Amino acid sequence: MTLPEPVRRLPLDDLSHLAEVVGDARVVAIGENNHHIREFGLLRERLLRFLVTELGFGVLAYESGFAEGHLVDAWIRGGPGDVAAVARDGFTFRFGDAVEVRDLLRWLREHNTGGGRVRFAGLDVPGSGGCALPALRLVREHLAAHAPDQVSFVDAAIEATRSYAAANNSAAAARYAALSGAERDVATAALSRLLLRLDAIRSEESATARHLALGALRLDEHMREIAELREIAELVDPQAPVLMPSSRDVHQADTVRWLRERTDERIVLMMHNGHAQRVPVQLLPGVRIRSAGSCLAAELGNDYVVLGVTAGSGSTTDVRLDDRARQGFEVISRPLGPLAEDSVEHAAAADDEPVLLDLRPARGLAGPAMIRHAATHVPVDVPAAFDGLICLPTMSPSSFAVAEGGADGARA
Repeated sequence: MTLPEPVRRLPLDDLSHLAEVVGDARVVAIGENNHHIREFGLLRERLLRFLVTELGFGVLAYESGFAEGHLVDAWIRGGPGDVAAVARDGFTFRFGDAVEVRDLLRWLREHNTGGGRVRFAGLDVPGSGGCALPALRLVREHLAAHAPDQVSFVDAAIEATRSYAAANNSAAAARYAALSGAERDVATAALSRLLLRLDAIRSEESATARHLALGALRLDEHMREIAELREIAELVDPQAPVLMPSSRDVHQADTVRWLRERTDERIVLMMHNGHAQRVPVQLLPGVRIRSAGSCLAAELGNDYVVLGVTAGSGSTTDVRLDDRARQGFEVISRPLGPLAEDSVEHAAAADDEPVLLDLRPARGLAGPAMIRHAATHVPVDVPAAFDGLICLPTMSPSSFAVAEGGADGARA
């Protein structure tokens, strides 16, 4: 498989090419084919610096809990504490454990101390997708201060979600699967009533609390979707794919809308390629999931630009559930397999240096139909999914991931 002829191969030593692809877009997503990757982290910081200092972007929104993100926002604007504590508590899915993410936070704080005004926000549901408590605690603080007679509603929601709360979404999904329908309905009803109460007292003061509560409800719905996905995957015809919702992706897109309503600043998103891409993502045969990026592309059109990030060789990361580890899982190293012949990485393999592929001229043409996703490949119409794609020669786990997984990266 080769790239369609209109695709432009642009070197990355001069980021003026990046400005050309970004254009006047108000929202730009920088993807990655997996998390906790050293080369992707270094690249993202370089791109963010350029977008902030040269193109005037003023918000970084990250694929991490909205509830937890306020800690990061306060710190990069000069708040107390140290980067290790902020990175540990201000990110979900252990994203803040990577050295590259901590370096990014240091740069943002230094930039703001020197007169910059970049803000930070988490895009995602709370508690690494497995526990609503980080969001509900903040809602409780708000209600205790502004509507103490409504506190019982958030207390009921906290109690009702304990039945499946866990350190991450994989562990929570297993607990949720063991619940009866009636037990699931108790949690959904309590969270829905809380959201309706916040709607009833709606004010600018309560806007953040409402978005927090909405994230808790969408986490609950995401648990239902995971349970349904397991059932549907066994019945679906791969030749007639179904399109399923993802409440996590809906919430990520809705957080972007929430931010746009409150700022005129241009926004940088950092999220997985699968969340960022302009078309639904297919992770299972016959099942497509509507991505956050497909929601944003439908709403914003050319005002939304997606820069995917991938690599041709090296090693990647995987997770291993471990109750003794922070957030309930270890991050380990895993070797990459050979490139799929119809993958975009295979088509770009002639480049030994990082390259930016401007895919926009090739939209609608036949092209690569696969892209790396963690340790595998997934089918996607690459020019339809991404405006630009950065292909790096190699990738490797971030330093903390290698330290945990061991030099051989063996998976249990």
